[in-house]
Amino acid sequence: MTDVLEGAHIAGCRIESVAGRGGMGIVYRATQLSLGRPVALKLIAPEHAADSDFRERFQRESRMAAAIDHPNVIPVYEAGEEDGRLYIVMRWVEGTDLHKELRAHGRMDHARAARIVHQVAGALDSAHAAGLVHRDVKPANVLLSGEHAYLADFGLTRFANSETNVTTGGHFLGTVDYMAPEQFRPGPSDARADVYALGCVLYAALVGRPPFVRETVPQTMLAHLHDPPPPAPGDFNRVLARALAKDPADRFPSAGDFGRAALAAAEGRSVTEEERSVARGAAAPTMQRLWSGTVDAPPEAPIEELPPVKTYRARKRPRWLLLPLVGLLAAAAVAVAVIPGDAKVPPPGSPVSEDEIERLARSFANAYAKEEPAGIRRIITTDAERVLPNERQQGRDEVTAAYEQQFAESNITRFDLSELEVSGGPVGRLTARYTTGRVTGRITFNVIRERTRARIKLIASEPDPG
Repeated sequence: MTDVLEGAHIAGCRIESVAGRGGMGIVYRATQLSLGRPVALKLIAPEHAADSDFRERFQRESRMAAAIDHPNVIPVYEAGEEDGRLYIVMRWVEGTDLHKELRAHGRMDHARAARIVHQVAGALDSAHAAGLVHRDVKPANVLLSGEHAYLADFGLTRFANSETNVTTGGHFLGTVDYMAPEQFRPGPSDARADVYALGCVLYAALVGRPPFVRETVPQTMLAHLHDPPPPAPGDFNRVLARALAKDPADRFPSAGDFGRAALAAAEGRSVTEEERSVARGAAAPTMQRLWSGTVDAPPEAPIEELPPVKTYRARKRPRWLLLPLVGLLAAAAVAVAVIPGDAKVPPPGSPVSEDEIERLARSFANAYAKEEPAGIRRIITTDAERVLPNERQQGRDEVTAAYEQQFAESNITRFDLSELEVSGGPVGRLTARYTTGRVTGRITFNVIRERTRARIKLIASEPDPG
């Protein structure tokens, strides 16, 4: 994003200097000319501003954020669009932010860290009661003026029931080091995603780094999804284990409950106040436990019948051997086409069962071993993602093309899956060890129901070092 020159006038403000930069845009120290007061002016990066949905949501939610009246929320003075630029004008806070504080001085005293988190928790409770979820709680958004903490960037929140956590450009709305596991999956999330993020912030303040530090974005995502929280110092272990629970239902019901528990841990006492959720509207908890609600769906015609065991092995075979199989699949397709109209067909969006997930894993292994990108294409969603340590594709066409290129550059002879862990639900998940003979690693599939059929939404693989 190109800097705006010092002295330029935007949104009734005169630019004085650059105050900070981030993935969402640039923050300037500016002067609001009508009142002659210092303000923080944030200009949103063009790639986000070009997203029409983001632009509409930004303006709507900025108005809602401006209505939040809480001593630990940065007041929003104005937000809008000028000459194609999205902007938000906020109170200027003299001081620093938690990210800079930790970089300069390292981990914090336990009591101070808990006091800061308690203040931020109060700000989040106020937003959640208004139906807003912040979605980008991180140290850089916690401004410090002496011992007073402010939570900033409420103008970049999203409604909790939004269907995706990425922009049309493929960027995550949030910072991966502090994002809750459900934000890496399709579908809605709620106020408890902010509780998780605030747990990551507390851990960073106590230890000096986020809880899941990994070398790449995919590795960090997988750690949030699967790795247990690292041990925390002092009496914070139990508090943080709950705040960082993978399942939202296992976390504190509100940010304020977590903030009070953090203060109690710092002071060596127990929390006696009754817990409650304050979230309302779109921020209210809506997600059930990730493993609940599985259903037995009608079986799909398999690409190849394999023994129902927990280790799946696929091998190449001469193409002529596949011809009888093609005939069988065609017959199966005809049989499915004439199923009576009253047969049970799961509606779109309904949970996927563990059997369906395992069946897709077998189909993927077979298609991969035969170097058949078309076979993979048939079992992935239209907006599927493929995530590797150093690359990422999004959309069925991009993912299929990536496998076509991979198969053209290598000679795959096998694809075995072992050590499977499977859980069904609205977003089913399978993790496993894989080997192609020469390469081993770990792979994760996220599975959803698209147009009544279970399909793979996410393929995230991480080869072993070496």
